Amino acid sequence: MKCKTILFYCFALLVFSTSHTQACEVCGCSLGGFNFGIIPQTENHFFGMKFSRSRFYAEMNHANHEAEYSNDTYFRLDFMGRIAVTDRLQVNVILPYLSNNMEGSLEQSKVVGLGDPIALINYKLVSQKATAENQWLHNFWAGIGIKAPVGNFNYSQTEQLINPNFQLGTGSWDYLFTGNYIISRNRWGMNMESTNKLNSINSQRYRFGNQFNAHTNLFYTIPNLKFQVIPYGGGYLERGGMHTFEGFQEVNSGGTAFFANTGVQVEGKHILFNVAYQQPLSQQFNSDENVTIRAHGRFSITLLAFIIKDSGKEKLFIMK
Repeated sequence: MKCKTILFYCFALLVFSTSHTQACEVCGCSLGGFNFGIIPQTENHFFGMKFSRSRFYAEMNHANHEAEYSNDTYFRLDFMGRIAVTDRLQVNVILPYLSNNMEGSLEQSKVVGLGDPIALINYKLVSQKATAENQWLHNFWAGIGIKAPVGNFNYSQTEQLINPNFQLGTGSWDYLFTGNYIISRNRWGMNMESTNKLNSINSQRYRFGNQFNAHTNLFYTIPNLKFQVIPYGGGYLERGGMHTFEGFQEVNSGGTAFFANTGVQVEGKHILFNVAYQQPLSQQFNSDENVTIRAHGRFSITLLAFIIKDSGKEKLFIMK
């Protein structure tokens, strides 16, 4: 494949990812369940789960008063499934179960329950398999989805340290646009993925800012007789627009954060296991002069089981 073709698809994914984005997933309400990363066997069904944890620290300083603080930890368990309708068309369903925990200087709080389920339809726009003459392989998937307001949302302006992201859901019907591009040759490859989420106004006249995330990872495949080991690393960006209540922007909401991303994936014919860690490198949240918000490191564990439709398996790489 010529370099011009590779650059074209990289540019197409970038345009697809960022158009109409106001910006971030900053505190809670993670978009992590929407990212699929390097998932092979696109012609087969799968079911599984992904566990993730993220932590934030918030501090509020008042003149002549003792500072208030909050340590927030978000646990998320996504139950995921995919139906491969055809080799090019997929239906993905994600059902999150959340546990949000706040340890504050004035109060402690914990909410547990179902989050907002998501349904996504993905279509493979580009499919190039490696051949003896052309050893480049690349796939580009585009997706559109909807998130239903199932998780509980009960907004209160009196609880200043409890960010609305602490809620189990947004209380609104929200819409998603995704892109996933994989290119590889021999044992090396690159994965670019993005999610753009457009939020609507809920019944309490609250609207979360639009959210966007994207990552780029380089990976290397270590082959084995029964499975493949794929270490990878790269960068992860997320942005979130400011929230609004009754049409007015909410202070201390939204922002931008950039993370270093690393992990390892183990693949067999019927199973996939993935462990990933993200370390913040830079972050800038939309907080006023009295409030400090800081994100900490995150990690996730994914386990998927494939339901084989065909005897063959789609290869991500050509080994030498």
